[in-house]
Amino acid sequence: MRRAIVLLLSGHAQALSTPPTRLRQRSTRRSAASTAAPTQSNAYRLASAASVAAWSACAVTALSRHPTLALPAAHARLSILQALTPLPLLTASFEAAPEDRTVQLGLAAASAWLCAAVVFAPRFTATAAARAPGLAHMAHSAAITYPAPLRAVAAAVHGSAALLCGAAYVSSPNTKRSSQSTVWRAVALAFAGWALVAAVAPFPLATLPTMLGRRLSRAFGAFSVLYAAAALSLATADQKVLRRGVARAAAAHWVAVGAKVVVERNCLREFYPAAFSRPVASVAALGTFAVALFVAAGRRENGVR
Repeated sequence: MRRAIVLLLSGHAQALSTPPTRLRQRSTRRSAASTAAPTQSNAYRLASAASVAAWSACAVTALSRHPTLALPAAHARLSILQALTPLPLLTASFEAAPEDRTVQLGLAAASAWLCAAVVFAPRFTATAAARAPGLAHMAHSAAITYPAPLRAVAAAVHGSAALLCGAAYVSSPNTKRSSQSTVWRAVALAFAGWALVAAVAPFPLATLPTMLGRRLSRAFGAFSVLYAAAALSLATADQKVLRRGVARAAAAHWVAVGAKVVVERNCLREFYPAAFSRPVASVAALGTFAVALFVAAGRRENGVR
């Protein structure tokens, strides 16, 4: 009897002594995880703010004054407005990135694209006039070169963002998602197509899906990649932040286009000859943003928009 009581007490003491150790280990792991999460979030916030500032500075520098033509100040302001329309998508993507590998990959690719567009700006903006001999307006635009300080800072910002998101994509576990939205996948495919156009198509086709001309159209292709990544992510899971970013960016694009039509209605063909030279592609570009806006702002169906 005494032996049984002793064994019972010793077992009870061992049971009481073990859990605190395990609890301390779990507490340590949770503490480490909770410390890493805010650090990662802060890195994404910093990358988001820096990327917004870098793109805005490059847009203002490239579009404030034409290299060879004397254009109205209103035209320059509207062009800058058009260039800044994807900023809601950019900030939303950085906010959603910590939990989404697709967005991480999209941000890595878009940031690398923007970095290249800054470093190799003359190549991104140069026109081979011989490929479009029927378009006289293509011969008067000079290639863009950013000031050395802006080029260095912007390249560092976008390059760092690409490394941050690329490393996160490689280290994140691959999660399979079963649900798919055909509409969002179509939107992703359309924007991927516009990214391809910006990358390899000759001018004037490369000025689409925006009306930014040679000075920034190829660089804007990075945001077509980001639109495609966001749409692909939303095809598998509804994310309020990301969906709202797509809706706001697409709406801002339409506001900028509407402002151009109203303010420059008497000289649209003069200021946007490239767009008018490709009417079918121009309508398709506007339609892509319209569908993205409609789907992002539309009703939720079966958990996926």
